Amino acid sequence: MKNIKRIGYLIVVGLAALLIIAATGGNDLPMILSFGVGTILALIGIALAIWETKTDKPMFYSYGKNWFGGYLNNSAFILGIAVGFFATKVVYGLTALGIIATIYAIIIVALKNKRSEAM
Repeated sequence: MKNIKRIGYLIVVGLAALLIIAATGGNDLPMILSFGVGTILALIGIALAIWETKTDKPMFYSYGKNWFGGYLNNSAFILGIAVGFFATKVVYGLTALGIIATIYAIIIVALKNKRSEAM
């Protein structure tokens, strides 16, 4: 159930990023720059997902008193934001969301299974 919530949160954040971009008239960054930032964020999100899974962090583990509600940050949030940078066209954003969600699901399920076998 925990994995489904994480993947669902990634999809919700990714769709929200796509909706915001569509509502504001699209991504005005040059494609190469936008894809570069998206790739960097995706790599950071994947590395963070591996760390979160290996250390068994709860879904929303980062919290700060002065963040004014900005504590809903984790690897799924970062990957969802990365989707927005891949959305130079709507079809690119939806494709990126599908690919990133699949990779994310594989990472968290594979590492959870590996971790439970080791115990």
